[in-house]
Order: sequence, then C-alpha cells, then structure tokens
Amino acid sequence: MIRIGICDDVIEQLQLQEEILRNITHQLCLNAEVGSFQSGEDLLCEIEQKGSMDIILLDIEMGGINGVETARMIREKDSRVILIFISFYDQYCKEMISVQPFAFIDKPVSEKQLEPVMKRTLKVLGEKEQIFEYTYKKVPRKILIRKIRYFESDKREINIYSTDGIYSFYKKLDEVEMQIEKMDVKFLRISKSYLVNMNYVKEFRYEKVVMDDGKELRIGPTYKDKIRKSYLEMMG
Repeated sequence: MIRIGICDDVIEQLQLQEEILRNITHQLCLNAEVGSFQSGEDLLCEIEQKGSMDIILLDIEMGGINGVETARMIREKDSRVILIFISFYDQYCKEMISVQPFAFIDKPVSEKQLEPVMKRTLKVLGEKEQIFEYTYKKVPRKILIRKIRYFESDKREINIYSTDGIYSFYKKLDEVEMQIEKMDVKFLRISKSYLVNMNYVKEFRYEKVVMDDGKELRIGPTYKDKIRKSYLEMMG
C-alpha cells in the first residue's frame, strides 16, 4: 500500500485535496492510504507512530510548525519520501529547495492542477520502487514489493502479509513466484505454502524461518537444501 499524507490547516482545502487524491488513486487502481492532518505536529506524530510515508503534500503557511520546517524535520530521518509543496506564496523558495521537493502547486488546488503532478509522482515512485500487481473481485490492485513480508497459499487463495496489513487474491503460488522472479527484491520459496521476502527474515533455523515480526514459518522438507544454499550465498 502506498501511504500518502496531506497537511493543511484549512479544513476546506484538506477535504478538497483528499477527495482529488482518492479519485486519482482510484483511477490508477492503486492500493493507497490517504491521511489528512491539520498541522505539522499531527503529521510528525503520525510518522513517529506508524512509520514513514511515500508521498506528502504540505501547505507552507500553517499555524505552529510551518510546512518548510515540517519538511525539514521529516527529511532529517527520511531521504526517500516525495514532498510536494502547496502554497499561495513564494517567499519560502530558498528554504523549500533545501528540503528537495518534487513539485510546487499553487492554491487554490484543483484536480486539473493536481492530477498531472500526482500521476508523474506515482510514475517516479513506481520506477524507484517495484510494484506487485494482482486482481481481487475483478478489481486491479497494486502494492509496493518492499512492503511484502511473505505470500501464503491457502487453498485457492493467496494471502499477502505486508507491513500495512493482509490482502488476498486468487492465484497459484507457483504463478506468483514466477511473477516475483522478475523483481529486484529477493524472495525465497520455503514450502508449498510460503514465499518469503529475504529482507524480512530475522533468523533461519533447520525446520523454520523466523520473520521480523516474530512469525515462524515452517520449511518444507524438499526445500531445505535449496534454502541452506541460498542462505550461505547470502552470507557470502
């Protein structure tokens, strides 16, 4: 799931931008979470509690911490997040450039303004971060590969266990494995039921792997030699 944050202390602007973003992500079939915040403090608190976001739209002129200062505090911990500034004013130009924004949008925001910027932003995000595509109930969906801990085959369904939650779709795990092989992120088949992201494996044991969230997944007997070889290669 792509996490998008909107920060504006004017509630009407906040609601308008949220509605526009939801329309755009729906058109693009993106599995996105859009969060709205009326202050830089609220946005920073959300990031502190739930982790980094992928895209943030920031108003410049706000009560309390302004948009530039909020962006500076975010940038200190996250060099990857895409920042888009929204403002009536340009007096903060030098300060805005220092936090490496992706784009600037003038108020009042309209869908005609925001749509091409967001489509360009999501295209860049997709190029930077590979996306896994699937279909559930005839609706195309997308999720960032880096957020997937593992895939689980459960009868006719595949469950995606991600850092954001659990999502399901109908497919064979063999087909998912073939699809994932084209990606840069390394996944390892450990049984007929599990395909795991190596980045989230905390510990390899003889009969199971332990994931970063403490979940233990059993290794299938016929997969043990292959997993041992992969683990030794990973350890150099």
